Amino acid sequence: MEPDILLVEDDPDLREEVAMFLRCASFAVREYAGVAQAASAIRERRPDAALIDVLLPDGSGLALLPILRSEAPQCVNFMLSARFELQLKLDAYRQGADNYLVKPVDPRELAALLNAFIARVPAGSRDAWIIENDSLTLRGPNGLAQTLSLQEITILKMLAAAPDRFVTRRSLVETLGYDYLSYNEQRLEAVLSRLRKKIAPLGENPIKASHGRGYVFTQTIKMASLATSVLKPVRWRCRAER
Repeated sequence: MEPDILLVEDDPDLREEVAMFLRCASFAVREYAGVAQAASAIRERRPDAALIDVLLPDGSGLALLPILRSEAPQCVNFMLSARFELQLKLDAYRQGADNYLVKPVDPRELAALLNAFIARVPAGSRDAWIIENDSLTLRGPNGLAQTLSLQEITILKMLAAAPDRFVTRRSLVETLGYDYLSYNEQRLEAVLSRLRKKIAPLGENPIKASHGRGYVFTQTIKMASLATSVLKPVRWRCRAER
């Protein structure tokens, strides 16, 4: 069955170009020009992935992310925009975007990303916590995301690599690059306290401590890392049209 792609773009020429290419690449594409139309389409049928322009005639494409999290939690969400401000990207990630692509985007790259993300983030995977290593982001079971520091991501990666067993304080301290014998463990407690507060909006606290044993991540946690290549924009045609 062809993956169902929701394409939300108000530029009719660009929308047609992207939709045609994705159909040639064996995707089923539903096209919409605004937030209201797309919201109705999401509730009518859950898409496997969504490509959403940020600036739309009837509002921001970011407004669709909460609807997708609620109605289609398995959906892979890509934001498309000519704006490249970091704050806008961070807002998109925190609201549930899986990627933020700056236009112009080569349709070949879109197809490759869709295939990769759909394969790596199957239905039901949003029940887990996901470390997005490339963007230093943690995504919670509720679909929300939080950008973390490299130190915080390092701690989570250690916990993720040790399922069903505790990671000792000493292991955490030494992995962070400190000498355990001269390290004040209260610093580690402070780091973990800040980490818990930062990820609290994403779901129930999964980081538990046990005196004399260390720390454990009590829920399912997965790693996601996707290095994307930047392709030079080109004009294309379906093979049948050449």
